[in-house]
Amino acid sequence: MKLKIKENSISYDELKQTLTQEFGDLYKIDDYSKSIISVSKTKLIGANVAVFKNKILINGGFPSMAYNIGFMLFIILLGFIIPLIIYLLVLHKKMKAVEKEVADFIKVTYKDKIMM
Repeated sequence: MKLKIKENSISYDELKQTLTQEFGDLYKIDDYSKSIISVSKTKLIGANVAVFKNKILINGGFPSMAYNIGFMLFIILLGFIIPLIIYLLVLHKKMKAVEKEVADFIKVTYKDKIMM
């Protein structure tokens, strides 16, 4: 999910602190990279929040690089169809639920800084 914000109105550190305060008990909040926050429900289910100058991207996905690489190897070893079916049946809905929950929280918390 893409949220357009006013330029430089939300910083990475501010957003990480706010997410930690809100979701610290439910989810594990970590640094995925220097501009991406990882919000993980389990080891396989989470959302990644990327903070840019004028937008915030929230994508449901694997919460660590190791699981991304592991899933790619899974695709290489078993082909495309079987891992895709497993991903869609088991993980996709749960990842989208975490993504939606985080996006809704950001929309409510930073409603004055988000451009519609």
